[in-house]
Amino acid sequence: MARTLQIPLEMMYVGKSNPGQKVKRINKTIYDENLSNVLADPTIIWFFWVRLESMWHSKLQQSKTVENDQIMLEIMRILSFDSSDHGWAVISQGTVRMTQGKGDSFLKCLDELDEWKGDVNDKGVLPAMDDYIQGIQQPHHCNRLILPGVDGTIPDKIVCAECGQQMEKFYMYRCCNE
Repeated sequence: MARTLQIPLEMMYVGKSNPGQKVKRINKTIYDENLSNVLADPTIIWFFWVRLESMWHSKLQQSKTVENDQIMLEIMRILSFDSSDHGWAVISQGTVRMTQGKGDSFLKCLDELDEWKGDVNDKGVLPAMDDYIQGIQQPHHCNRLILPGVDGTIPDKIVCAECGQQMEKFYMYRCCNE
């Protein structure tokens, strides 16, 4: 995609919030095949996720929700991606623009570049990608959000970052839109 659209692109694999042997194997493959950059020390991956959780706590203390705060929406979305086993990706252009998606939708978008690359001149790369990803995502989804153990500050109500419906609360938050 980067070559076709003649744009610079750098990737960074951040693994999962609990980096284990699987993340180490994936990092080794990425490094050995020179696919992108890796955070070689699992502690740095852990810090990425801890910082995201810290941002969530901070926003929660300010009474922010996905309904009233865009940053909270994106934090919740990435945390729900981490709780899934299906992969995800985020592409940003600095702090100006971002697009993200679940692994299958994101890969389909990349595979079907010819379907949306004509919109790049009018919209820009990320808005064109974002529109395409939004158009191919299935209305049915099943998201779950596993939050870290905290000091009693987990709210009773959490809404799905994808559709805005209230999630069911078990030992994790889950939104299944069937």
